Amino acid sequence: YCPEFLHAGTVEWPDIGILQKFIQDMSDHFIGKQIYFEFTGGEVTLYPHLLELCDFIHGLNHTVGIISNGTRHHNWWSKQKDKFDHVCFSYHAEHTKPNKFFNVVKTVAGEFRTHVNIMMNPDKWEDCITVAEKVTHECENVSLALQPLMQGLGAEETVFPYTSEQQEVLDRQHHLYGSKIKWTKEFNVPRGAMKMVDTVSNKSEISSAHRLISNNMNNWSGWECYAGLENLVIDWDGSILRGWCRVGPTIGNAYSSYKLPDKPVLCNKKFCHCNFDIMSKKVKIKKL
Repeated sequence: YCPEFLHAGTVEWPDIGILQKFIQDMSDHFIGKQIYFEFTGGEVTLYPHLLELCDFIHGLNHTVGIISNGTRHHNWWSKQKDKFDHVCFSYHAEHTKPNKFFNVVKTVAGEFRTHVNIMMNPDKWEDCITVAEKVTHECENVSLALQPLMQGLGAEETVFPYTSEQQEVLDRQHHLYGSKIKWTKEFNVPRGAMKMVDTVSNKSEISSAHRLISNNMNNWSGWECYAGLENLVIDWDGSILRGWCRVGPTIGNAYSSYKLPDKPVLCNKKFCHCNFDIMSKKVKIKKL
């Protein structure tokens, strides 16, 4: 479900000076606002300058988070607790063991905002459930999501062929796991849920990105999308995009020149598959 390109190791690490200049430019552009910078990969904890970059961002009074597969030893994490405001751990059952992954999560639980995405591989279903059970019952202050997987990323994306029993677990995951999370601390939530507002009935509902995907409620084609205004994506080569969906033209390049957008874009995608993109504001255009 992850394309080979993401983990082939063919892309060179970016120069830290170039990254710091772009981060400084964003800080100057959005003056008065606290920006959340999130780094993904590949595995970003292998980047030689990651911790230095975290210190630079904190020095500008912004916040920083990463997406990690948790392969670093738990001793590494215990020493770096003050470097992050948020870590999203992705559990890939085909590449690591449940206990090894869980030990990393337990090491940092309660130290910063921690979330676990379990990539629900049907072939490794029991290992995935084991991690969900251990995080729910043995950790505090760790949110959890059972992520339905997409195959054929690109033009022909489809949901993995889950059995009816597996699909029921995905559909009922909040009741089975999410509602049982123990909270003893409060953290800022840089990656939150979506509030869906019906302006006709004046009703609203809170839902998460993974629940919207699982329930096939992630189609906003023809709506105004605020990707590019509320969030930006910087791809591996510095290309600046509104979102991972790549809607609209490229904004520019973080390593050279760019002009940030000032208006929402009209969505032309069949569905929105990425949590980051889903959490952008979307407004249905009223028909005359």
